[in-house]
Amino acid sequence: MTRKNAAAEVVRTLRERILSGALQEGTALRQEKIATELGVSRIPVREALTQLEAEGLVKIVSHIGAIVAEWSLEEIRQTFEMRAVLETWILGAALPFMTEADLLKAEAVIEEMETADLEGWGQMNWRFHEALYSPSRKDHVIAMLRKTHENIDRFLHMHMKLTDGRKKAQTDHRQLLELCRAKDFHRSEAVLRNHILDVSDRLVESVELGRKIAAAQRPRRRQRRKITPEAQQTGDLSGDLPTKPT
Repeated sequence: MTRKNAAAEVVRTLRERILSGALQEGTALRQEKIATELGVSRIPVREALTQLEAEGLVKIVSHIGAIVAEWSLEEIRQTFEMRAVLETWILGAALPFMTEADLLKAEAVIEEMETADLEGWGQMNWRFHEALYSPSRKDHVIAMLRKTHENIDRFLHMHMKLTDGRKKAQTDHRQLLELCRAKDFHRSEAVLRNHILDVSDRLVESVELGRKIAAAQRPRRRQRRKITPEAQQTGDLSGDLPTKPT
């Protein structure tokens, strides 16, 4: 395997683990450990981490190393607000050119999503939206939106795991599809905007809850024992905590 291919494989593996939630926010990504596990040298691992940093999935901290990037709740909200603006605009651009074949493609994805497992649901969600946006032929914007969907997929995964969000999303998807079939721009735009912003509100709540659960499950640091003045005088530096008087 060439170094270029090795780096691409490391990128693919780490990206998949981050987006699925297998690697959680703040997790340290040790180059030596990754290289050993994947059977490559540290050079392609370093290149892969640099690429993932450019994608916003990894943060490289001076004197610490690479960690899985953590998004603030405000960053998540702003991302969905951006989606609401861009995706309603691109849907409007696509609607005049949308054919029955495009609609059937989107409808087929909805049917797949009914029985999809949680791991693949986020990718199918993007495929549904992409089927509606592709007739616009605005490939650059679609590529940017695809990357945005990929970056928020791990949060969507957490949201779907903690709530019954898929049922509400599927109802919105079916309503949006029928409005597109009717070429009803104003109502389809409103449904799409409300769908995106509603998911944003629910997802932020899920991320907050998920982070609280993760924090509660982390092992607590042992309290550092204090050395009392009496222990210093007697030379007993075992560090026993002073006992409270009874």
